[in-house]
Amino acid sequence: MQNYTHLSARELELKWLEVIGRPIPPIGRSLIIKYLLWYEQAKREKISPLGFFHEVAQAAKSIDKRPKATLEIGSKLIRSYQGLKYEVEIVANGYLYENTLYKSLSGVARAITGKSWNGNIFFGVKK
Repeated sequence: MQNYTHLSARELELKWLEVIGRPIPPIGRSLIIKYLLWYEQAKREKISPLGFFHEVAQAAKSIDKRPKATLEIGSKLIRSYQGLKYEVEIVANGYLYENTLYKSLSGVARAITGKSWNGNIFFGVKK
């Protein structure tokens, strides 16, 4: 396996063109080296990089098709947090909390707690 860490920026650029066959993208040096090492390994293992990326893209599409929690418009989610009761209404284009429309339950949870939360977990919504 090659060690690319000693190469200059120009040498890395030339190596990239040789191995990958396209101009080098505007990414950091360490990522360039990791890509070169991965391409080298893929070649050794007889893996087509383009085929691999196609498979990853297909897998990503199938992840997006997972069933999402469905909440009916007009439903209300009620959550007690630090001794106070919070109520959120499901509306056609998001979530209504204290007369403010939020795109996600996570946004509502952040407004309530001041911290980043997964909104489904915070409100106990099951898929």
